[in-house]
Amino acid sequence: MKKKLTVLLVLFVLIVLLPVCASAQEKRIGLGFGHPNTVLVFSYDPWVAKLAYDFTKGDQFLFLAASYTLINSRPIAGPFTASLGVGGFARFSFEDGDNSFGANVPISIEIPMLDDFLEIFLEVDPGLELLPKPRMTWKSTCLWLGATLRLD
Repeated sequence: MKKKLTVLLVLFVLIVLLPVCASAQEKRIGLGFGHPNTVLVFSYDPWVAKLAYDFTKGDQFLFLAASYTLINSRPIAGPFTASLGVGGFARFSFEDGDNSFGANVPISIEIPMLDDFLEIFLEVDPGLELLPKPRMTWKSTCLWLGATLRLD
């Protein structure tokens, strides 16, 4: 029952995101690896949505996040740029029922390549769980290395 509800929730989020992505100034899609294990990134400037799943046995969960980019691709040194945003997340556990909702601050360093068609990124999202109780844990913090492609 929980897995069916999760699949329906993911489909609903994707259906809602598609029209927004179609009207964005710059659209990107990407894939990252880290904690949680795998993340799909949908970026439609200045909004970013992430759908992640952790495959670790005994701690499987689905992670949904959305953020608004306050500082986007500011040059910091050489080819490196940095971005900063604010957002929220929801974490749905499949095994222990430790679901949580909270706020996060995505901070990333990017390397744009091939005239900004490809972008390599390293992102850390320190998170603060607000529900069921306010706390900071490793479960609410994300760390990814990945790449995105521009879709326009």
